[in-house]
Amino acid sequence: MQTKLQLRPLHPHLLSMALAVIELGVGAMSSAIAASDTTPLFTEDQIKVEALVAKLLASPEMKKQRAEVLKRYQADPSAATPDGQKTLHGAVDELAAAAALGAANGDPTDPKMIWWNTAPITWGKHKKLGSRWTVDNPDQVYRFFPINGTSRYEVMVRPRGPVPTQFSIMLMYSLMGEDTKHFLDEVIGGLQDRDIKTEADGSFKVTIDGDSANGRVNHIQSTADARTVWIRDSMDDWDKQRPFDIRVKRVDDAPAAKPANFRQMAERAAYLLENGANTNYWFKSRGLVNKQPNLLSKPWLRGGGWGFNVNGQFKLADDEALLINVNRLGAKFLSIVVDDPWLRSRDPIHANGSLNGTMAEADADGSYSYVVSANDPGVRNWVDTEGLHEGLVLIRWQALPPTLTSVDSAVRSVKVVKLADVPQLLPEATGVTPQQRAQQYTARAQSYARRYLP
Repeated sequence: MQTKLQLRPLHPHLLSMALAVIELGVGAMSSAIAASDTTPLFTEDQIKVEALVAKLLASPEMKKQRAEVLKRYQADPSAATPDGQKTLHGAVDELAAAAALGAANGDPTDPKMIWWNTAPITWGKHKKLGSRWTVDNPDQVYRFFPINGTSRYEVMVRPRGPVPTQFSIMLMYSLMGEDTKHFLDEVIGGLQDRDIKTEADGSFKVTIDGDSANGRVNHIQSTADARTVWIRDSMDDWDKQRPFDIRVKRVDDAPAAKPANFRQMAERAAYLLENGANTNYWFKSRGLVNKQPNLLSKPWLRGGGWGFNVNGQFKLADDEALLINVNRLGAKFLSIVVDDPWLRSRDPIHANGSLNGTMAEADADGSYSYVVSANDPGVRNWVDTEGLHEGLVLIRWQALPPTLTSVDSAVRSVKVVKLADVPQLLPEATGVTPQQRAQQYTARAQSYARRYLP
């Protein structure tokens, strides 16, 4: 069937901001809105930490480690491909920025809630570096803070509008795979929104310390091995949902640690960068890059029990597409993301490099058919690789129904087809003209911009 896309109108001021996002390439926000606590993401702590990140990236320690990681990446088979070479330097830069964020927010006696693992963005006069690594997802707002096993912490969470489809807070052994032999996806403990008791206004407090709950609700018991807390706001509807306002504070009376000097922070950032590269390679060796392309893995459960994934590698010619059909299995959150060969998502606003359950169109039987390709097939559920012919694809199912007993039927079919045959293979799919595709991308930019607004 052929139908037109229906776009929700945006206030003229917000529309101008969203259009600025499109025009400036890395994303831009109006300087009329100051970078302050008016938004749960661009907080004063965030701005201060990112100012330190820029200095850390320029340090001799980080320059040396970046060169070593770049050399390692260049020796990888992915670097021998045009797509791998084209995206290599950007991937190393963003991995380095993620490591620098970890080092700049590395004091567990003075923790800060820091937003990372996201695409570059400009907010007023502040340019936020991209920090995407290890199969990030544009549907997620990722935040972290450092922790130790002896301190006591309180995390205050407050809604700023319609809440994410899923919220999770996980206590981890490491931030980027450092100081531990544990797999990064292993967790010590955590909570999902389904476990959390809220106040009447939707707010709640999470306590983290080494004691058992002893009647406390929303408590996570820490251990001597705890190093980091990861928080995910999983948003299925960019147009409506907002990330939570989240603050953290240490509440015990122990003296604060002596602040690290700049050289110590730079050495820590270099160490995190080295381990982040190791973690990326660990993920790839465990099957994120399959020996045979254009196949998907069996479903694998995520640490903390908040969902499961399937993944694979695509390798397609200009006139080919990867046609994927999946069952939703009652999951509240479903998304597909394509990555470059270095496990980094594509630009979140200029193309449909990701589609969630709200963006995508269901088939008549309730399943979802996705078309992964470098060129537009003219249907709604196009997962746009932005010209890449090789890369990764990851599909996530989250907020699963408690009655679900098996995920074996998650993937129904995967096959390479000719791009020209897609409309005939998906006769019920909504047809999209080039003009409608441009409208779709404008609407995408508008809705993505909303997560940054007060």
